[in-house]
Amino acid sequence: MRRRARGAAVVTALLMVTLAVVVVSGMLWRQQVQIRAIENQRLLAQATWIERAAVDWARLILRDDQRRSNVDELGEPWAVPIAETRLSDFLGASLRTDVAGETSFLSGRILDAQARFNLANLVTWSATGGQGAPVGRVANIDQSAQAAYGRLLRTVGLNPALAETTARHMLQAAQGGHGGEGSGRQAPRPLDSVQGLLALPSYTPEMVAVLEPFVIVLPERTLVNANTAEAEVLAAMIDKLPLERARELVRQRDRAYFNNIGNLQTQLSTLAPQASSGNLGNLLDVRTHYFLVYGLVRHERARRLQVSLIYRGEPLGAANTTRVVWIQDADRLPDLR
Repeated sequence: MRRRARGAAVVTALLMVTLAVVVVSGMLWRQQVQIRAIENQRLLAQATWIERAAVDWARLILRDDQRRSNVDELGEPWAVPIAETRLSDFLGASLRTDVAGETSFLSGRILDAQARFNLANLVTWSATGGQGAPVGRVANIDQSAQAAYGRLLRTVGLNPALAETTARHMLQAAQGGHGGEGSGRQAPRPLDSVQGLLALPSYTPEMVAVLEPFVIVLPERTLVNANTAEAEVLAAMIDKLPLERARELVRQRDRAYFNNIGNLQTQLSTLAPQASSGNLGNLLDVRTHYFLVYGLVRHERARRLQVSLIYRGEPLGAANTTRVVWIQDADRLPDLR
């Protein structure tokens, strides 16, 4: 009986030790998980601040560019992409960013947002009232913009009839609903990105992926920058300009950019005399106010990829300003070549 009692005591002691080890191990494991989660949050927060600093740096580049030139073209410093580079290489040896062994890498580029067709151009606003009547605004479809969007759809191999569908959606969103107030229908949501086209009938993810390099949604109506637009966009904006002639126009532009719309009209008279160039000043420009800033930050385990829409206003005296319109997470970084 005594030997049995001693054996039971030994087994009980072993079980208690095993239970204590399991409990302590679980507590240590949970503590490690919490420590790792806190570290990840810290690294992500640091990557976010690095990303914000990169956006401010891009704004500085854009302001400096505006002081140097009134023309925006692809040979300027803002258009040069940044391959993945250690952040300390930008800051110099005097500013260390590898505290506690941490390293940060930055890559990205600035794109001209006005190099694309702006879907906001599908709607135009005109004033109403006057002579004693209340002054207001009324929205209408811009037929010339709708025709240009239809040409762009045809050029990229999509159904040009979608231009009318898209224009009606933009008009209804601008008016606050189909048929105006009291129609009983909820107003469609205004488009805030090209991905919003998926809410319209007949658009598919594959079609949106095809359109994304050539289409954008900006907060206001804008002109297309003839110095940065792709050939497909130029062929859409300039009536009766074949795509192959537009590509030749882009090749000549890359050798010598347009200083003004008059240079573009001169080139068109030689390359495509049949192209409509009478109202190019209402469609195209050689300056840009909206830019897309892509930035990818790798800070240890943290990775942050965002795109920001930057507005650069007209210079006021000796000063010029920029502001961030919105910041969004991005799926991928544009080609850096």
